This record gives sequence, C-alpha cells and structure tokens, in this order.
Amino acid sequence: MFQFTIKDRDILNDFLKKYSEFVNKSFKFTMTYLSNPALTDYRENERLILISVNKSVYQNLYSFLRLNDSNMQYAAFACLENAVYAIRLYNILVTNPGYMHDFITKPDFSLDFYEYEVDQKNKDKEIKGEEFSVKEFYFGLHRVNTFELKNSSISTQIIDKNVYLGLSCGREVSDELQDEVRKNLIGAYLSLSKHTKMFFNGGLDKELDDIEDEVNAAFFEYIKKFS
Repeated sequence: MFQFTIKDRDILNDFLKKYSEFVNKSFKFTMTYLSNPALTDYRENERLILISVNKSVYQNLYSFLRLNDSNMQYAAFACLENAVYAIRLYNILVTNPGYMHDFITKPDFSLDFYEYEVDQKNKDKEIKGEEFSVKEFYFGLHRVNTFELKNSSISTQIIDKNVYLGLSCGREVSDELQDEVRKNLIGAYLSLSKHTKMFFNGGLDKELDDIEDEVNAAFFEYIKKFS
C-alpha cells in the first residue's frame, strides 16, 4: 500500500488504511442496496443505469488507490477525476428524477447544464454548512489533469531538482507530489462520504456506520493537526 513519507505520516497512513476499508464496505453496501427492489423503488432500466454509475465510482476509486501504490500519479488522478464525475452524475440523477429520462434518451446529455439548472433553481435557498463541493473538487482535479495548473501537474515530477524519466514517478516521491496526493485523498474521502449519504442506511449496516465513524475520526484528527 502507498505510504506517506512526509511529516505526520503516521496519522495520514492510518487515515489511508481506514479510507481503503471504507471504500470496500461502502461499495458492498451501495451495490446491495441498489440491487434490492425491496429497498429501492426504481424501474429496471433506471436501476441498471444507477448500478452502472455507482460501479464506476468505486472502480475508479479502487484504481486511484492502486495506482497511488505504484506511484503512477497521472493515471491515479485521472481515475479519481472519473470517480468524482460519476458521483456528480449519480447525485443529479437521484435527486432530480425528471432528469433520468433525459439521460436515457438524449445523446447530448450535459451534466454541467443540468447541474447549472439545479443551481439556478436553488440559488435563492440558503445552504448552510456546505464547506466542500464535489463539483469544485472535480474542476480542480481536471485543471491538474489537463495541465491547466502547470505547476502542480509538472513540478510534481521533479525529485531533488531532477526529472524522473520512467513511467511512474519513481520510488521516491517529491514532497510537492505527496502534498498533491494527500490533498486528493482527502477530497476523495469527502466526495465518497457525500456519495454514501445518498443511500439510506437506517441502521441496516452497522459495520458500515462503524467504519465511517472510524475514518471520520481519523480525518478530523488530521484536520485538527493542521488547523
């Protein structure tokens, strides 16, 4: 498993371990939930779409974690971007059932357009406690992955003033790149936490609740350390 080597790495590695467990348990719970007609009231074609989108979330998160293990950060960040996109798509389809028909029937369906439409409808509503935006995190990732943020995209490949020429970022990962991985891991956790809350648990899976409490505690321990 990828190991942080920057300061306070024990806290970060504990958070990474708990987050990996959270991904595993959350995937099993959400897929069981979606596949059970007794728990979800969807038409079969809608259920199939939601299962596919949900599976995309977790396949890309698994890839993000595994590619981090191999220090292949370009690929890792691209997978994380795809995972966060799928989280955005799932949210818009579930919270706005009328958009599901458009998603099925319109080949030019634009997630950005429908999110904008929802934002316009809600612009007069005061949203309290919204400190993390999955959408903004996605756009930040996209800017790194498309080299719009050149400093983050390119200088992370420099180790001790030398550019690593191999396929991955080498055995030793620069401090700047580790900071980028850390930032994206925290964003991945907050995104998945919001996604998991889209599914009604209601005490159906106490193990998921316990794991979520543990990873949340590890997260706040780290945030408190640097606040």
